[in-house]
Amino acid sequence: MSLEWNEIYALHHEKIDSQHKELFRIANIVETLDPNRTSKGQLAIIMKQFFEYMREHFKDEEAYMQSIDYPLLQEDEKKHEKIIDELTLILKQSKDIETLINQIKAVFHQWLI
Repeated sequence: MSLEWNEIYALHHEKIDSQHKELFRIANIVETLDPNRTSKGQLAIIMKQFFEYMREHFKDEEAYMQSIDYPLLQEDEKKHEKIIDELTLILKQSKDIETLINQIKAVFHQWLI
């Protein structure tokens, strides 16, 4: 199931909203992967791109939240850490490619929507 960006997710901050859309785009690459035609190496490349972008986004988003004195900043920082921890754990565990893809998709659906 494709992850669709919706304006209800918008923060009306050009940079942050653009980054959110890019995270959706990368997540949708995983959504379209066929486990029978995808190697762990190919998945690793995609996930490296996702992690790098996600870390940059979290840094920018947290700086923005701090600049507006967002009252739930600490909670959001913990959520960000949890997302990274969950995805890292999934990738570290030795699994077949189909299980890896499905577990990554589940995290994306939980956190992006």
